[in-house]
Amino acid sequence: MLPAIFGAIAASLVLVWQVGAEPVLHEYVPNVDPREAQPAGVASGGGPLGAESGPSASVAASGEAAEEGAAPAYDATAGDGSPGEPPGRRSPSFRPDRLTELSSGLDYYEVFTPSIAPFKRVTALGLIQLDVDRKTPVLAARDNPRTVVRVEGEHARPPDARPRDRFSGDVKVDFRSGPLVPLPSVSPESRILTLRSTPPVPLRVERDADDNYAVRLLATVPNVPVRVEFTTDAPRSYFGAEIPDARVNVLESEVARLEHSIETRALAMAKRLKLSKSSDLRTALATLTSYFRAFEESSVPPENTGDLYLDLVRSQKGICRHRAYGFVVTAQALGIPARFVQNEAHSWVEVKLPRVGFMRIDLGGAANGLTAHNASDAPSYVPAQPDTLPQPASYRRSYARAAARARGTRPSTDSLTGRWLNPDSVQQNETSGNSERAKQAGGEPGEDGDAAESSNGERVTPEGRSEGRRQPRKALAIQLQERSASVLRGGEVSLTGRVEDAASQGVAGVRVEVWISAQRRDERMLLGVCVTDATGAFHAALGVPPDLQVGDYRLLVLTPGDSRHAAAIAP
Repeated sequence: MLPAIFGAIAASLVLVWQVGAEPVLHEYVPNVDPREAQPAGVASGGGPLGAESGPSASVAASGEAAEEGAAPAYDATAGDGSPGEPPGRRSPSFRPDRLTELSSGLDYYEVFTPSIAPFKRVTALGLIQLDVDRKTPVLAARDNPRTVVRVEGEHARPPDARPRDRFSGDVKVDFRSGPLVPLPSVSPESRILTLRSTPPVPLRVERDADDNYAVRLLATVPNVPVRVEFTTDAPRSYFGAEIPDARVNVLESEVARLEHSIETRALAMAKRLKLSKSSDLRTALATLTSYFRAFEESSVPPENTGDLYLDLVRSQKGICRHRAYGFVVTAQALGIPARFVQNEAHSWVEVKLPRVGFMRIDLGGAANGLTAHNASDAPSYVPAQPDTLPQPASYRRSYARAAARARGTRPSTDSLTGRWLNPDSVQQNETSGNSERAKQAGGEPGEDGDAAESSNGERVTPEGRSEGRRQPRKALAIQLQERSASVLRGGEVSLTGRVEDAASQGVAGVRVEVWISAQRRDERMLLGVCVTDATGAFHAALGVPPDLQVGDYRLLVLTPGDSRHAAAIAP
């Protein structure tokens, strides 16, 4: 048991990915090519999961279909992109559209414990080809070579020195339409440690060249869906890692050669961001992440010049699927192995780094309107490495809106969690709150975060503009209303609070950081981050790492403020 926690008790992290959506009464439909338009029920934040027909399959969370919030079992039939297509459908390709606004609510079905919502891997696409128009880059999966993933056993030794974390998976699949059905995964380098089915049938797990996992039936087809329970793991570095010191195209040999017209346009876009194949890898990933996280959802589509890729990336308009698409095309042109990853509700990217392996990069764009099912009772996974990449103001605002309207899962951490640090003393003044996380993200706490840091240390916007001097920021205060005194390791610290200005008015959309401090060591760990709602209030459940050493700790709650408000610490 973790004894009583003394001192300033804190707020906790809230990065909630599900928000209720109001009914769409009137929806603007732009004048777009028919191939670019997707049905409203399919063109979600995660992208049209069946935009093209072809060999595909689907997967869903376990639980009877009659249960509220439970997904039905899915089969191996081809996805055709029709309205109402079941969640979890795997599509063999992705073509972007010009509908840069979320048009309907989204349903995400969690299958893992601890929960990784909304990052369940269903489809990963790493191949870029020209569409039938011979101009538009489209993303596709590399089916071959397909390899068998052996069940290694619960006590199997890790394949390398990278620390790994375990997850339990629970899905229902229906083999009556085909013997091979997708199996959701946590990471592209996950192992299968245990595998069990109900009713018991012989199964084999396979993966393709883009690390899409699938389960194959090796017996007579049962007349009912099969429940598949499995234990898997993933390298901690997949959820966040220090970017190695390397040239941007150090792994270019692992990127499939692009068509000349795709490479030419993508490198021209990279040049606008002051990037080339000779750039530093850290600089390139920081710049690309800053640029694509700064996209804005818009009901007005990008200008149609006939070049869909350039229209999207130049406009910086779109939700998660547009951001991930543009990032992957641009990154591959620079020589970075990058994939477009999606499920029924969200899209993001994963990049391969030298000496690290694959790392997930979330670009945002689907926080509003997403309801997560089967995740409310599951503990949330806490990544061990803070997100070191820039977080523009628009990216942070989307999470603030999500937290203010959250429903469907309990508060959970984002990727800014779980590492012991030795930060400078935190003081309650204009420069306080300089957390290690904020420094690593390329800016000081309280700044809008739209700028990235150039190679010479100058802070510039994605368009290359230098930032001017900021006005003095107003004072803030954190009022804590509900506290918890002791918790078990692996349990929760729950609290409620409010961030107010000097006039005691609540301040919305303000970031709140929660640190745990060892009483006898000059070390602190960032447990998580939350944001205030429209009234300035926050309420969250903070997960305590299960491997935390038993002892007395102090929780610190602080806010770095924002562009108009100064940092503050809870008394």
